[in-house]
Amino acid sequence: AGRAQSMDPTGVMAAAYGIVMQIYSMGIVVHLAIQGTAAALVPSAKAMSGTSKARNVADRIFIWGSIIGILLGVTQLLLLPVLVPLFSTLPEVQEAVKAPALISSLLHVINGPVFAGEGTMLGLGSFKALATITTISVSIMVALLKSPMAQTLNGVLLSIAAFSLFQSLAVVVYHVRIGPLRRRGKFEFFGKGKVLQQE
Repeated sequence: AGRAQSMDPTGVMAAAYGIVMQIYSMGIVVHLAIQGTAAALVPSAKAMSGTSKARNVADRIFIWGSIIGILLGVTQLLLLPVLVPLFSTLPEVQEAVKAPALISSLLHVINGPVFAGEGTMLGLGSFKALATITTISVSIMVALLKSPMAQTLNGVLLSIAAFSLFQSLAVVVYHVRIGPLRRRGKFEFFGKGKVLQQE
């Protein structure tokens, strides 16, 4: 927010940033519900039915989280012409919101696996790994915010996108190859169908 406020003396960029974040936050509520679901269901499945069942539950949450992320992104994109005028009637602010709002719609798509993965890791007690992933993600975002790229509002949103993208890739890799539900030598979808050999 401070970076947006320093971009222009008129306050247009700061207003645009505030509007984008308010619209984006509406979808975050849904992502948090996915995170809470994963944190509750995955450890419960592991305790009751073992690692294989827990893995299948986590896989499904990852898939549903990704689908919901896509739906949130598309819905926000389609509703922008309706939502933006509700926050500001100034043409210059509405214009300044357009590109950042597109990037924030993409953020919902990226965040689909992020919240599913974070919830799974929280439920399984993988706090150190999650803290490490988050620390690296934040470091990437801060580095980009301190670069010339962050001189524009689009650059600020892209810095946040870089944070989310690393977080998304990291939690997926952790789930599939590193964490307690990792595949050990074989890759199998939901315990059925064709089994693919992995290295």
